[in-house]
Amino acid sequence: MAFAGDDASRSTIRVPQDEPTIPQAIAHAEPGDTIVVDRGKYLGGIVVAAAKRDLTIRGVDRTDVVLDGGDVRRNGITVYADGISILNLSAHNFRVDAFHWNGAGRFRASYLTIWNVGQYGIYAEDGEQGTVDHDYVSGAADAAYYIGECKHCRATLSHVVATLSAVGYSGTNASEVTIRDSVWDRNGAGIVPNTYANEAHPPQARATIIRNTVTRSGRARVPISTPLAGFIGIGIAVAGGHENRIQGNRVTGSERYGIAVFPTARRIVFDPSVERDPGPPWRPHGNRVSNNVVSGSGRADLALARGVGAGNCFVGNKAARALPRNLGVPRCSSTPPAGDARIAAELTAGVHKMFESTMRRRQPPRYMSMPAPPP
Repeated sequence: MAFAGDDASRSTIRVPQDEPTIPQAIAHAEPGDTIVVDRGKYLGGIVVAAAKRDLTIRGVDRTDVVLDGGDVRRNGITVYADGISILNLSAHNFRVDAFHWNGAGRFRASYLTIWNVGQYGIYAEDGEQGTVDHDYVSGAADAAYYIGECKHCRATLSHVVATLSAVGYSGTNASEVTIRDSVWDRNGAGIVPNTYANEAHPPQARATIIRNTVTRSGRARVPISTPLAGFIGIGIAVAGGHENRIQGNRVTGSERYGIAVFPTARRIVFDPSVERDPGPPWRPHGNRVSNNVVSGSGRADLALARGVGAGNCFVGNKAARALPRNLGVPRCSSTPPAGDARIAAELTAGVHKMFESTMRRRQPPRYMSMPAPPP
């Protein structure tokens, strides 16, 4: 298997043969170098500073190169530099994130196995041109995968697995992202592009969600530490987003809704004293939901809330039950059917109120109590 950074003209630094630790290898690396990490357990808490651009950090064995946070350390690797690839290793039991890119473009997260983290498995904020592929994340208390706060993300998630996490994919204000050919199994919510003004670059727009398998959302006990807790039980949720394309996905066994389009509050506010006035909602418009197969949802396979904007199109889907009922009629019209009032009341309540209700009802386990992935 070939990885980025294998060019013979570039230097390879081996850990622990050349440098005893990953941080020391990063300190001595030059742009374009590859750090090859041998089998063993490593503590995490590693930082790639902004000056250390264009590095590849690669394990020799995905299973046997392990970053272990011990439920004490916050992050496995935090990246502030452009062009950083992290490949072929595992990470678990970090209090916050396993792999975190912050303001770093041209990122790559590939062939990684992650389990039991307090917030995110793979997190990329304010970075463009990223690739996330062939990864496995289980037991993330916020989201297995997050890409957010980028107006032109131009990022792709493909051939990944998310399971037993509060949310499979969360994309707050992440526009121009492609999520394809992946498996989202037994998460609280499956795929959730969303808009909130607390983060930069609202609204979320122009995501492509295609050929994914989303199963049993909301049907398993998962750790929950996410402001999106009110959307648990939805397979694919377009929460206040614009001009997204949801096509050719298979969504089965969702606790509440298979695919749902609904407004979101203006901002995420956890202070009950100001929750009463979140400002005007973000109204989704121009979303196209087409040629999906949706079945076995607890309330409706397809759902459109009252209060959305114009141009939300549902066409060519195979689904047994839709709310409102005429949503199931093949149509693409600039004038959408009147959305369902009950869905709006359920999914557009205050964020704090929905979070507290979900926590009381579900009594979620702690992230460190979730099972390790199978071999």
